[in-house]
Amino acid sequence: MPEAPHRQLFRDYPLDGALLRFHPASGTSIRIENAQTRHLQRVAPRVAMFGITNKCNLSCDFCSRDVQRESAWTLDSAAQVLQDLSAAGVLEVAFGGGEPFAFRGFADLVQQLHETTPLALNVTTNGLLIRPGTFAAYAGCLGQVRISLYEDPRWRDTAQVLSSYGQRWGANLLVDAAALKTLPSLLAELTALGCHDVSLLSYIGADMHRHLTAQGRLQLAAIVQDAPLPCRLSVCFGNTVPLPRLFDGADGSGDCGAGVDFVSITPDQRMQGCSFHDGGLPARNAQEILAGWQHQRSRLAQPSLRHGCAGRKRAGLLHAQRAHSEPSIRVWQAFSGNNSGECVMVAKFDTISDANSYLAQLLPAWKPEADYAPEWQQLFQAQAVAGPGLAYGEMPRDLLAIGRSVLAMGYGLEDQFPELRALAWKQGAASMSGGIHSHEVTLLAAVRTASADEARKLAAVEWADEFQARPFIYGDTLLLVMGLMGQEGELEACKRSLEALADGRPLAVEVHSDIVSSESMLEVMKRLGAQIHQTPRLVLQFWGGDPAVAQKKAAHFAQRVTEAEVTVAAACVLISGLSRRKRLAVLAYRQGATVGALDAAELQVSARLVLPELPKQKGKRAVQPLIDIELLQDELRLSLWPGVPLQVEQGYRGAAQVRVTSTQPERVLETLKQAAQRLGATTHFWVSEPQALAMSVRRLLAEVRK
Repeated sequence: MPEAPHRQLFRDYPLDGALLRFHPASGTSIRIENAQTRHLQRVAPRVAMFGITNKCNLSCDFCSRDVQRESAWTLDSAAQVLQDLSAAGVLEVAFGGGEPFAFRGFADLVQQLHETTPLALNVTTNGLLIRPGTFAAYAGCLGQVRISLYEDPRWRDTAQVLSSYGQRWGANLLVDAAALKTLPSLLAELTALGCHDVSLLSYIGADMHRHLTAQGRLQLAAIVQDAPLPCRLSVCFGNTVPLPRLFDGADGSGDCGAGVDFVSITPDQRMQGCSFHDGGLPARNAQEILAGWQHQRSRLAQPSLRHGCAGRKRAGLLHAQRAHSEPSIRVWQAFSGNNSGECVMVAKFDTISDANSYLAQLLPAWKPEADYAPEWQQLFQAQAVAGPGLAYGEMPRDLLAIGRSVLAMGYGLEDQFPELRALAWKQGAASMSGGIHSHEVTLLAAVRTASADEARKLAAVEWADEFQARPFIYGDTLLLVMGLMGQEGELEACKRSLEALADGRPLAVEVHSDIVSSESMLEVMKRLGAQIHQTPRLVLQFWGGDPAVAQKKAAHFAQRVTEAEVTVAAACVLISGLSRRKRLAVLAYRQGATVGALDAAELQVSARLVLPELPKQKGKRAVQPLIDIELLQDELRLSLWPGVPLQVEQGYRGAAQVRVTSTQPERVLETLKQAAQRLGATTHFWVSEPQALAMSVRRLLAEVRK
């Protein structure tokens, strides 16, 4: 079903002291907080968790629903209350229950709401009632379907049905002490099936054996950090799991948002702060829901009495007491949150004409953030650059050229553009390293003028506040540093402003995947006179649900390289001594690897070494042995050479984090491999440029002088 026009417009939702702009079709959110928004206050809940029915085809012991509740909603009454809530400002509805697909007329309800409201419509289901024939009525109407995973293996059939319809789907998984052991392999399987993201739910209940210990929460944090797909934690974890968060609770208050940011509407027409609350307020219509939310908010926001609730009382912790050192604008894309970041591609062509020719193949069929158009798939196949994820490819949000550089940007955890990068390589460009899962993106630009005086005059040009452009002068060249926020149309606006400023002068751009402070930029400029020796290399990283599979892929690829020196370390492949990198880069992308082009002779080799757990003894927990950091550091100093910059630190679960900077990264990789083998440790390797910002600035200056 095509998206209705009202679903393609951003909706403005006032927060307490801020403004949220929400795009119903894509789940994109832009949160703005500045002096002009401080007077704003919420007028309605952001999300309605809607228990459409209490009927369910399963009876799980951990389910939070009250099985004694009646199911009072009808198709007409549910449609009316949700239409009225939408009109009052509610942005999303998440259907639950019970089992929503067991509600008679659920397809009609979803279609009606899709046509008459801008609500983002999401549903949580056990999936057992979703079949190829029955899901056609919902196709194109739902933002996301979340499958609750149980021991019943039929959820895999549901996943295949949803993927066949192109439906974005995620998984909900209860994480108790027993689930941690198999969680990594399950996340790998979900990735292979096309799962968009996983919500990890905290056990709330009286069985103390199912609650995570402090060590268990640390283990969960490590699993999430290494996960092959986006993972998000239930708000019920609070801040007990040591992972970075986009916000410190609703409105930065530290609170989970129950009863304020979202409310739970029960099948028997009561309103609660969340599904773990008892009792509730009358919720027979939107008027009762909004009145209860406005006048009984402190009651709704109380923590649940059930053991495991991490809710904290608000008690005046609203925006008046928040620190305002946080960014004034934040952008993310999700239906009720995710753990993704920006994905950026920068492809450098030899000429502006080459860059425009590359774009000319893509722009006619390009639709921002849509699935790969058939024309794109045909192009990638004809050019022999199609990777294993071709069928699930998504077009970038931004796609344009500035000077000789083609830029693509989107939002995701992994590399969103492997085929675009491979095509750029094949057609003569060099795809710059980095830009995958970047939470901070900085656009660097250079404009060469006729003189230093002319550069200073250009530097005085005032930019719109949203660009936050900072000028730097290097001889006759103006350098600009601009932080990007990931807003729709932002990159195109930067392009127009830069081209107007350059006005025919040589213009070049780069993207740096981090914040660039004025101090770091000035430090780089001070050292531009010093030579940075260069050695062209490629670094490849192969992936797989099973590390052994990824390592096998890496070893197999290395055997096919005959024109250069190859070093293989676990799933990492470093290729040195290349005269041309194009063939191997394209081949690696086709095999599903991520590819980095490295130019600096001096590189940083990073490694994480972990010892296997000792065999579990009866009545005792498995023991995770620690790596002796001082002993490993002494061993590496003897094995390497005097004076080499070496850092060895203790990581989570006894792991050793090692970083070595050297002009001989091949030797470093071999040394670390041997150390890992002697220890019997599993190891993850990566190779990067320690002076990435300096290399970017030097490329800019060289490009505008070419």
